[in-house]
Order: sequence, then C-alpha cells, then structure tokens
Amino acid sequence: MRKALAALAAVLALAGLLSGCTASRNALGTHDSACFRVLPEALAAVHHHGHFEGERYLPPRALILDLHWVAVPKALEVPPRVATCLVAFTGHFTASGVERGWSPTGKKGRYAIVIVRQRSLVLLATVVLVRIPPKLIFGHVFPRLV
Repeated sequence: MRKALAALAAVLALAGLLSGCTASRNALGTHDSACFRVLPEALAAVHHHGHFEGERYLPPRALILDLHWVAVPKALEVPPRVATCLVAFTGHFTASGVERGWSPTGKKGRYAIVIVRQRSLVLLATVVLVRIPPKLIFGHVFPRLV
C-alpha cells in the first residue's frame, strides 16, 4: 500500500512540475482572438444567414482600399487607430437584406463583411461584395475565401 501511495505522490508531483512549464491562456494570443466577442453582433447583422468564414482585427480601410472609385459611407471613415473587427460570411446578400448594409456596386453579392467596433460592439456597416478585393485574398485576411 505504501508503494502505491508513494507512486501516486510521485505522479502527482511530476504532473504539478510539468503543468508549471506551460502558460495557462484562454486566447489565441493575437488581436484576432478579441474579435470572437463581436460574433453575436455580426450574426445579427446578417440575420443569421450565410456561412461564417472568419474574422480579423483590422481597420475598415483594409477592406476599402481597392474601392477607391466609390463614395464610402461616413460609418466607414473611422480613424485608423479605432479597433474594428471584420467578420466574413458567404451566401446571397443584398444591402437592404442586412443591417447597415452598403454595396459599392449596388448589386447583390456573395460576400458580406460585417464591420464592428471591437470595444464597444457597435456595428459600423455590413459591406456586400460580389468579389473579395485582391488585397484581402493575397494578404490571407480570410484564407477560407481563397
């Protein structure tokens, strides 16, 4: 019996030592992990339609750089230092079928990018796109959309 208790104590001591070598974390360790908290607002913005493709911690400017030929809504003209999350969905979307919708082409789109302020959870806009701007694809912002 003493040998069994000694062995159990040794195993517990070893487990305690090994667990001290790892850091306890509940996040991904990047800014992107903070964006998972905006998911309920993003889902509500697309009325729970479409397929979730990913989220990223980026300023809206990252999305609209390639859209220089259109007038951008005031809601997307936020300072670059404002923390925003872009949440991507695929499906069939129209600007009138989503909350605070805007389509740069005025057409239906296969993609909806929901832009939410990270700290205050305020919905800035839902951008409906026919295609994803090349900079987002090549930058691997939403790799599942490639």
